[in-house]
Amino acid sequence: MSTRQSGFALLIVLWTVGFLALLGTQLVAAGRSDTRLADNLKQEAALRAAADGAVQHVMFAMQALHDPGFRADSLQREVRIGRIPVLVRIESESDRINLNTASAALLRALMIEAGATPALADRLTAAILDWRTSGAQARPGGAKAPEYRAAGLGFGPPGGPFQSVDELADVLGMTPVLFDRLAQHLTVLTDADPDMSTHDPVVALALTDAAGGTDATAPAEQSAVDVVRITVTALGRDSTRYAEEVVASADFQNNVPRVNILLRQRVRATANATRIAGGL
Repeated sequence: MSTRQSGFALLIVLWTVGFLALLGTQLVAAGRSDTRLADNLKQEAALRAAADGAVQHVMFAMQALHDPGFRADSLQREVRIGRIPVLVRIESESDRINLNTASAALLRALMIEAGATPALADRLTAAILDWRTSGAQARPGGAKAPEYRAAGLGFGPPGGPFQSVDELADVLGMTPVLFDRLAQHLTVLTDADPDMSTHDPVVALALTDAAGGTDATAPAEQSAVDVVRITVTALGRDSTRYAEEVVASADFQNNVPRVNILLRQRVRATANATRIAGGL
């Protein structure tokens, strides 16, 4: 009897030792996982701070110092914020077509340049105008609240300006593919149409088409404070990246200089965001 009890006790001891060893392994693994998570969060916070710092650096260099090394030319540059390299691309927001002020002809021309058929461009142009203007009566081919209800949608056009370019995706008849092609050429953050000095070739073609085939569009009067779109990609360890897109204006003429952030959104770091030798 004592032999059997001794064997049973030994079995319990071995089982307990095995369980404790397994538990210890799990605790060590969990600790390592928590450490990695904390390190990743810390690195992301540092990259985000560097990205924000790069935006401030660019705006100051452009608006206060008038540094010729920082121009809205869509070229990629590299700056360093502390020890973190940050890739920077600067574009003029005025190169884009304002969704709230563009004429029907310009909207239609842009959609055709983006791949829409003339018939679809006509319908969408009317629907866009119906979205941003008040009134209950739809334009020919357009859409007001009854047309949205007939399509099974639980919303309708607000009868006011677009608050963001993303709202264009909700316009009746808009497709995801066409929206993706259009969005990169549109804005709601400027106060005038672009002119032929635009760096966006698709917008330039749309302007020419809307003008009846002539590229003699007179340059628009430039705003006193430029609005720029800055894409920044902060580079961390092990190919870790943090990228965001910021639309901003700046005023360094007054006693209290400031940078006005009009739009900030995180974006996916693209594969072509590569380091540049001898950054600025």
